[in-house]
Amino acid sequence: MVQVVHGSLDQTSFPVAVGHASGMPLRGGAEGWLDAHLHGRLSDRLLVGAYPEQEGAGSYIAAPGMSPPGVLVLGLGQGGEVTAEKVARAMTAATLDWAVTQADALTDTPLEPLELGVASALIGTNPLDGIPLEESVAALVDGVVAAEVLLGNSQRLRSLVRIARLELIERYLDRAQAAVRSLQRLSTGAAASSVVQLKPMKHLTRREGGQRGLPLGVYTSGAWWRLEIRAAEPEEDTPEGYRDLEVTSLGRRARADRLVHRVESATVDELVATAITSKERDEQLGNTLFELLLPGGLKPTLLSGDNVQIVVDPQTAAYPWEALSVEPPSTPGQHHLALRGGMLRQYAERDALGARFTVRRPTGSDVLVIANPPTGDTAPDLPGALKEGRAVVDVLRRSRPDHPDYQVHALLWEEGEAETIGLPALAGNYPFRGILNALYGYEYRIVHIAAHGSYNAEKPARSGILIGPDQYLTATTISEMPVVPEFVFLNCCHSGRVASAGWDAQNGAGHSHQLAASIARALLMIGVRAVVAAGWAVDDDDATAFATKLYSSLLDDGQAFGEAVTCARQAATRTNTWAAYQCYGDPGFRFRSLSTGNYT
Repeated sequence: MVQVVHGSLDQTSFPVAVGHASGMPLRGGAEGWLDAHLHGRLSDRLLVGAYPEQEGAGSYIAAPGMSPPGVLVLGLGQGGEVTAEKVARAMTAATLDWAVTQADALTDTPLEPLELGVASALIGTNPLDGIPLEESVAALVDGVVAAEVLLGNSQRLRSLVRIARLELIERYLDRAQAAVRSLQRLSTGAAASSVVQLKPMKHLTRREGGQRGLPLGVYTSGAWWRLEIRAAEPEEDTPEGYRDLEVTSLGRRARADRLVHRVESATVDELVATAITSKERDEQLGNTLFELLLPGGLKPTLLSGDNVQIVVDPQTAAYPWEALSVEPPSTPGQHHLALRGGMLRQYAERDALGARFTVRRPTGSDVLVIANPPTGDTAPDLPGALKEGRAVVDVLRRSRPDHPDYQVHALLWEEGEAETIGLPALAGNYPFRGILNALYGYEYRIVHIAAHGSYNAEKPARSGILIGPDQYLTATTISEMPVVPEFVFLNCCHSGRVASAGWDAQNGAGHSHQLAASIARALLMIGVRAVVAAGWAVDDDDATAFATKLYSSLLDDGQAFGEAVTCARQAATRTNTWAAYQCYGDPGFRFRSLSTGNYT
């Protein structure tokens, strides 16, 4: 029997199914509500990596003595790419996990199979996922029926349990009534099954906790809209000096809309290069880039202030998406996309040959901080980088309840004099050997570096972090670390660098955004879970404020990466430093607590 229930998710005696997209934090809808109601049972498993995220995966989480008595979690794959077929497959997997668990708990074979029931939210109908409600209803029914059919393949299991009931639970009346209409029109493989007799109820069942109307915010709170922006393959008729961008909105109300937008690349590249090397703050730049880089058909959608994860490739990663503003600065209100809502980046790799698929993670609590390494006459001293390094050391060394102290290893230089923490004293005048020895000496969870950076457009392999007069810490060097850090923060664009015009002119200050993008890409390819890299010169005070707020949000406040980045940006708004940071990673990434196996 299949019925639609208008009421709260706790008004059922069956485990409730919810969906989860890969890398996303627990949303503010059914999944987030159940996690809070069941005292963190879902987040516990998410944070230790025992939570189904990949598409087609599904598992049962027990909550004995509670209402509901458990949760079926459906892995839906990448956010914004949910389909009815994925929902159905994951529903089958989760339902089977539940049924087999119940069968194994029986001590004797019953005279008749134990009749089980399953409840479910209307999975995939969040506006940021984009599945029509009718497709969701059909997929959930198909998934449960397929599970019942598969149980019949085992003589032991079919003698112990059978799935007899499915409840589709919806809190808001308008959607509940729409689900009843969808059930009445049901046309699925399940409806035509010769093995299972399907009995849809024609009327709505009412229980406590139901509400009228449909507040949109409850379905989008905490969700991340994915916007893919790639460089299109050049066409024969593409004029010289132009580039076509393929922009795809993944999973929003108009699902997977693909727009091709032509950009005058020479103009945009020059505008970006000039802006990021200028000492003057250009208030209009963000809005100008917004108008030049994005197709007109997409711009109204960006007014909503949703959290956005921008999926980029090596070409589009160089653009300062974080700086985009939907309105000119003369218009009242906050119009920068990265301050109105969250903004993160993700790389989309067409060629993953360089990716490391077997990743060895750190098991200890070691972290590494490197700040202001001397470079002789090559580049100026960076007192702001030293200030940031010391502030980060202080945050990481802080004791926290139920969280082990990090073992901080640091190399800090003040006017060329080295200070070491948790490492041997350095010998010699230059830090190159000491930095490399430190880098390979421990299994680091976190690596934080504040120094000069250099990007060689003709020889990108010689681009990296300056750790000596003509010595560079490159992405290749970092990629040789036997144990991959979870988090890397690279601040290679302190405003102190502008003190030497000769250094800037010779080493491509106008390409610092490309350095950030290229190093971030290499780190993500080897398995680093989250990367922050500065794309242009940052104010020293705001850089320190950003870094310390980011770490305190992740560690002291227990926030996920997406939330922490937004808080850090909001703490660095005195200048345009907040927009300089390219932040790559899953919105739901958190630091792990080593004492409990959970995340902070």
